[in-house]
Amino acid sequence: PLPSKARPPAKAPAAAAAPVPTVAPVPAVAPAPAAGAVVPGVPLVPDTPITWPTGRLADHEFADLVREVYSRHWNGLLTLNHMGVEKSVRVQDGRLVFAFSSARDDRLGELLLRRGRITLHQYVEASRAMRKGIRLGTILVEQGALDARELVKVVMDHTQEIIYSAFQWTEGLYHFTDGGGSPEPIMLKLSTPDAILEGIRRIDSWSRIERAVGSMETRYLRARGYEKVLSEMTLSLEKLSILTGLDVEQDVGTICKSSTLSHYEVCRTLWAYRVIGVVQRLA
Repeated sequence: PLPSKARPPAKAPAAAAAPVPTVAPVPAVAPAPAAGAVVPGVPLVPDTPITWPTGRLADHEFADLVREVYSRHWNGLLTLNHMGVEKSVRVQDGRLVFAFSSARDDRLGELLLRRGRITLHQYVEASRAMRKGIRLGTILVEQGALDARELVKVVMDHTQEIIYSAFQWTEGLYHFTDGGGSPEPIMLKLSTPDAILEGIRRIDSWSRIERAVGSMETRYLRARGYEKVLSEMTLSLEKLSILTGLDVEQDVGTICKSSTLSHYEVCRTLWAYRVIGVVQRLA
């Protein structure tokens, strides 16, 4: 018999390929905003340090300093100094609750006299009766010039006027002092966005408004998360319409034409909206 056909030797099983180590993808990192930048619609972390603890008002508008304390829910005293005059604003959880001023024209008696709420005789008599630890408002109540219930509103109006006057300052120094401080018997319940809106509304300097808003070609857009801040604001229908119309990009010229407000008022409102964080300036 013929020998059986030789069979080729069986092939050895191929060695398993060594596993290739996998590398987790590295997530893209967005560039960090510039130091001190406030991103519209994105609130800052509460209780973080103030970006500019001391400085000059020529470099940082008072409105921007108020935005700082609001974004951080800050507690303390914000003090301005210029030409021997000092204005201080007490801040509690990011709200402006009280204010002091060393300027004579900022005093309560002068305010009431200007508004015709007290007579010159009442003003002089109350000023003469001033004594340590007793404020003029209390003396006016004691003398019958003011009703005790009216005093609360008078003090709150006086406090707001001091705060709004600080928005007018463009020169001088400022500094922040951390800490709660002693509570005042009468404190404001004004929302900080409303305070910024009204403070800027009282600014009449076009050069400041133009610098803050930009040219007619500067574009604006409503910021993400604007609804939260909007819930804290009291807006007229005309000013609300500016905000609702910015769901798409628009330049300043178009925004002005679309509003029933004067173009001057539209620009002031845009400035306030940008500071508050409900709109963002794109270019």
